[in-house]
Amino acid sequence: MTSRVTQTPWRILLPLAIVIAVAGLFLIYEIRAVKKRDTLSSPDRREAVLPAAAVVDTDQQSLDGFIVWSSNRSGNHDIYLKRLPDGAVQQLTNHPHTEYYPRISPNGKQIVFARSHQPWVSQRNIYPWDVYLLDLKSGKERLLAKNGNLPTWSVDGKRVFFQRHGNTVVELKLRNNRERILYQSGQNIKVPPKTALETPNISAKGDRLAVTFRNTMRATGVVGSEGGVRKTGNGCQLNWGPGDRYLYKIDHGGKMENALYKIDAETLAATKWFDAPGDYSHEYFPRLSNTADVLVYGASSGGHEHDTADYEIFLWVIGEPANQAKRITFHTGNDCWPDVYLSRPVS
Repeated sequence: MTSRVTQTPWRILLPLAIVIAVAGLFLIYEIRAVKKRDTLSSPDRREAVLPAAAVVDTDQQSLDGFIVWSSNRSGNHDIYLKRLPDGAVQQLTNHPHTEYYPRISPNGKQIVFARSHQPWVSQRNIYPWDVYLLDLKSGKERLLAKNGNLPTWSVDGKRVFFQRHGNTVVELKLRNNRERILYQSGQNIKVPPKTALETPNISAKGDRLAVTFRNTMRATGVVGSEGGVRKTGNGCQLNWGPGDRYLYKIDHGGKMENALYKIDAETLAATKWFDAPGDYSHEYFPRLSNTADVLVYGASSGGHEHDTADYEIFLWVIGEPANQAKRITFHTGNDCWPDVYLSRPVS
C-alpha cells in the first residue's frame, strides 16, 4: 500500500507568511514606540557654564521684552523667563511634574503651557498632560483643560487651542471654559483616525490648520476648511507666519541635519531660511515674535532628543546674517520650546 504525503498549497503558505511578517514588523514598531514614549528617563541635573551676569549680550540692548522656555536646570522641567535687554532670569513655575511648551498671550500678560500627570513624562508621550494658564503679574495658575497638550493662542487672546488624545484639536473659550472640537483625524480631516496631529497651529483667520502628521504617516501639511490636506513635505513643527502670509518649519538639509525653512502660503514651495553655521546647528523649536521680526529657536551640537539633549536657546533678528544669532542660555541641561514677546519692533 503506497502512502501519499499531503502537500500544503503554496497559495496558502505565501499569504500566511506575508501576514506573519507584517505582524512582526508592526510588533517591532509598537515596541520601539513604547520604549521611546515611556522608558526614556529624566536627564540628570546639570550646571550653568557661565554666571548669569556674563551672558547679557550688548547687541540685545535694542530689544525690549522677554523670552520664556522650558528647562530642567532646577532638576525637572519648569518654565523660565528671561527679560530683555537686561538678561534677568526668573523661574516661573516650581512643580514636581514636567512642564513645557510655554506660549505667550498676544498682549504679553499671560502664558499657557502643558503640565504632565506624573513627575517625569517624556515629551514623546503626547497623552498624559493638562493645559494651564499662568498670569505673569500675579503668578496665579489656572487649570484650563484636562488631558490637553501643545497649547497655543488665538490672535485676539480670547481662546486657546490644544491637542487632545493625539488626534484631536480643541478650541477653549477663556470666558466660560467652553470647549469645541475643531479638527479630528478620520472625522473632518481626510487622514486615518489614528493619525497624530503634532504641534497644531491654527491660522490667524481660523480657517486652516498647520500640523505635523505622525503615526500613520510622516509629513507636514495644511488642512483646509473642508478637511482636505495639502502636504508641505517632511520635517516637523510647522507654524504660520504673520497674517498667514507664509509658514515655517524644521526640515533636513542643514549643517547638522536640520535647518529652518520658509514656505509660501499659496504654492507651499519651501526655501531654506536659516541654518546656523556654528557648533550649535541642530535646530529645533522655531518661534516668531509677536512683532514678526525676531525668531527664537533651540539648537544642539548634535543631540536630538527634545527634552534630554543639551539644547541652548538662541535669538535671531530676521534679515541679519545667520552667524549673528545670539545665544540666550548657557547651561549644560536641556532648554527647549522657547517663545518671545517684544513690546515694540526691533529698532
